[in-house]
Parts: sequence; structure tokens; C-alpha cells
Amino acid sequence: MSILSRSDFLANKTLPLKLIRRDPQESYGLHSHEFSELVIVYRGSGEHLIHGERRTVSAGDIFLIKEQTRHGYENLRDLALCNLLFDLHEVGSPLFALGCYPLLRRLSLLEPGRISGRGVHLSGGELEQILDLLNAIEEEQNSRKEDYASAMSALFVLLIVRLSRLRGTEAAGPEEGPLELFRLLNALSDRSAESWSRSRMAKLAGMSIRTLTRQFRNATGYPPKEYLLRLRLKKSVMLLLNPEMPISEIAERTGFSDSNYFCRQFRKHYGLSPQKYRKKRET
Repeated sequence: MSILSRSDFLANKTLPLKLIRRDPQESYGLHSHEFSELVIVYRGSGEHLIHGERRTVSAGDIFLIKEQTRHGYENLRDLALCNLLFDLHEVGSPLFALGCYPLLRRLSLLEPGRISGRGVHLSGGELEQILDLLNAIEEEQNSRKEDYASAMSALFVLLIVRLSRLRGTEAAGPEEGPLELFRLLNALSDRSAESWSRSRMAKLAGMSIRTLTRQFRNATGYPPKEYLLRLRLKKSVMLLLNPEMPISEIAERTGFSDSNYFCRQFRKHYGLSPQKYRKKRET
């Protein structure tokens, strides 16, 4: 699996923001990035591989791929998209302040399967509004006029605000939850293989265990331990695509200390053993 490095795509630390058009997007195996990526699909369709699942994407779909998230594209039918690559961690850049609430939450709502499992899909007219902003970002990027970095940053903020307003009614509701819960969900996604007790989760979220359990179920539909189990299993599915990796290693990498327990839980959730799932995908 390839890893796209920050230095290759976002070498300019004063502006860790770059727009890349993929027209058409070619099939791309599983890979991850050292940066985040906002994907706007504006033509065609195809299959997006992420979190151990295949999701059909088509014109109007918009989703966020966080750094270190494995994903890829297959079975494409004239798929065309814009990728907005960005890094909110460079302290000296105009984007650094965007890592603070509330834009952090609005960006997280665009992550596929992030909480509610619903994607973000825009109508034709709504997509045109977003494409106009992308065109403006691209024009500033290509022209490199005076203060182009500030202009691109401002347009990026406007893009996120526009998306949150267009999808405001869908994003609202119990899954939005407090910011502390989003920080916990991000930590679980990034470090799911670590040992996570309910007390550790509650401490990170700044809540009592009882409050955490209630807020967590409201946001995800599952209690914390069940959510973590499902997250680990989804990651194991992606690792099973590598025929050279032993089942015991997959279990260990995804947070299962006992490979037999891993196999039992996998069979319970997917209806067949990891070995049979791997063979089925190979045929």
C-alpha cells in the first residue's frame, strides 16, 4: 500500500493547500496520505474503497479523507473529481486557525461513515455553486498573484461554510454532539488498535462514564465498546486484501490480542471466517 507524502504534494509550508483535478480519475489501489483531502465528484461514477467497504460514488458526492485513512478507487465510469489537499497542522500557515472549532466539526461531518453513515450529496445547482468556488481557488493557485495564499485560504473557508450551510439540515441532529466527543472519535479512528477502556474514553472526552455512554450512543448508534469493535473489524477487512499478511498479524495490528477471538467476531459480523472472506475476494 502506497503512502502519499506531505513533502511531495504540500511542499509549500506557508500554504499547505493544493487543488488537483483528476479528469478522468484512474483506478487507484489502496493508499493513504500524510495530509487530509476533500474530494468533490463532479462527473461519472465508480466504487470508492474505504473502511473495508465499497461505496458507490457519483457526481455531487463530497467527502473528507483524513490523513492516514486507507482508500482507493475501482470500477470507474468516466469518474472526474477535484481533490483539495490540505494540512491544518502547519503553525505558520493561514490555515492553522481552521483546525479550531467550529470548522473542525464541519469538516468532520463530511467524512464518509464518520458518525451517522450518511454521505454528502449535492444537487446539480448546489454542485455548480461549489464548482464556482473550486474554479476560483484554482485560478488563484495558477496565477500566483500577490496575496494569492491569503485568497486561497479565504476561498477554502468560504467553501467549507457553503458546504455546511447547504447540508445544514442533514448535519443537524443528535449525531452532531459536543466537540469533546468528536475529539474522542478522531482518536479512536487514528489509534483504534490501542487499549481503550471506557474510563480512558471518558477522561479524553471530559465526561463521566455514564454521560459518555449516552452521548456516544446518540452520536453513533452504538455503545463505545461495540463501536470500537466494529471499527477494528472494518480495518481488518482492508488488511485482508493483502494475501501475504497472516491472520494472526492482522488481528494484532487491529487491536485483537487473541486471533481466535478476532476470527469469532469477524464471523459473527460478516457471516464467514477471515480466511474464507479473503478467498472470496481473491476469486
